Amino acid sequence: MMQALVVDDDKDTRDVLRLILEDVGYTVEEARDGVQTLEALQSSDIPLVVLLDLDLPQLDGIEVLHAVARDPRLAARHAFILLTAVSHRRYQAAEEVCAILSVPLILKPFGLDVLLDAVATAALRLPSMPEAQGDQAGR
Repeated sequence: MMQALVVDDDKDTRDVLRLILEDVGYTVEEARDGVQTLEALQSSDIPLVVLLDLDLPQLDGIEVLHAVARDPRLAARHAFILLTAVSHRRYQAAEEVCAILSVPLILKPFGLDVLLDAVATAALRLPSMPEAQGDQAGR
């Protein structure tokens, strides 16, 4: 099963993204700030496609990506897409960490096709988890 984590401090945005992703077959978790995001990433036993807003309370999207880049397990397990309505200049400050983690930027408002293409591409970067699939088969 494909899983995603939608991270945005705006509930309406989270709801819309969740509905879009569920419509194409994803199971969706949500987080409203950077601290919740890191907790969800660290506790997840399966790879997630993470739609990460840049402007978040507590830790912003760039700080979350820096934390992920410092943790090889998280960096290898999850795939990220950075979403923002703020200026491209702010994203430029994160270009190095985004390049390291292969994180594309999608500017809000975005088209449905742009979003779904980015999600599909991110999902291709996720590691396969044969040990997890084997565990489930043996239950």
